Amino acid sequence: MNNGDGHNTNLPLDQAPRPLVAVMSSGFFGFFSHAGFLQGLADLGLQPDAYAGTSSGALVAAFAAAGMPPLDLLAMFQRLRKEHFWDPPSPARLFRLVLRRFKGESGYLAGEAFAALLERDLPVKRFEDCPKPCLVVALDAVRGRRVVLDQGPLAPAVVASGAVPIMFRAVPRGEELLLDGGLVDKAPVMPAKQRFNAATLVVHCLPSESLTQPLKRTLGRSWAPLRLQARAIDAARSQHYEDQLRQARDSGTNIFEIIEEKQIRLGPRRLELGPRAFEQARRRVLSLYSATKRAF
Repeated sequence: MNNGDGHNTNLPLDQAPRPLVAVMSSGFFGFFSHAGFLQGLADLGLQPDAYAGTSSGALVAAFAAAGMPPLDLLAMFQRLRKEHFWDPPSPARLFRLVLRRFKGESGYLAGEAFAALLERDLPVKRFEDCPKPCLVVALDAVRGRRVVLDQGPLAPAVVASGAVPIMFRAVPRGEELLLDGGLVDKAPVMPAKQRFNAATLVVHCLPSESLTQPLKRTLGRSWAPLRLQARAIDAARSQHYEDQLRQARDSGTNIFEIIEEKQIRLGPRRLELGPRAFEQARRRVLSLYSATKRAF
């Protein structure tokens, strides 16, 4: 298992010191993969002491900390349909929004359907009621900085951490206006280390799709300047993530990084591929563990 600089950690995963925290990255509809990652750990007999995540990683972190096993997560995700989270404005309201060029609006989807789904299915309602500690990260658009959410109502925090700009409305919280945590933390490595005093971090990273393609392909597609801008933002997030890994490692934390380099890309119309993504991530954990064990 990679420790962030291309070398293996000195210990096999099952001998890593505690507390051990599972950290899950942002990644568009990556929740099936993150659940598979946790199932891989469960197959090894490993139960994390705490969970942390951003965006899709926040969703899985919250359910896992609330006590839902990975296989139950898979079953729940398989029941998902687009209408469970897709709540655009009515045609009449959309027409009015277009006329005023969306002034005063922070996103297309209300996020209320997603929030209702979480309120219904989460085993607990508050962070404090979770059997295991958990944190999720959002970006405060008012102050322009990271917000670590680990207290209070659980569902609104998960909605905020996954509020992708343009797609979802920002989530107000006091004087804050919260957006997708993946904008500030691809994966919340340092928040997890600091909040949980982690001795070991097991990080499941879903690389941004734009960075997996040759630059020539990016520039060769329609709306190339916008695609290049998106790639640049993804690159900045990736660099910040690598810097966090290095900082945590230099402080003596054991880092096990599991990267889904050939992940199955999901979306609202590709949810049927979810079980394959789950199994792929599970098998990757087991194969990397076996390789590390042999090397040790």
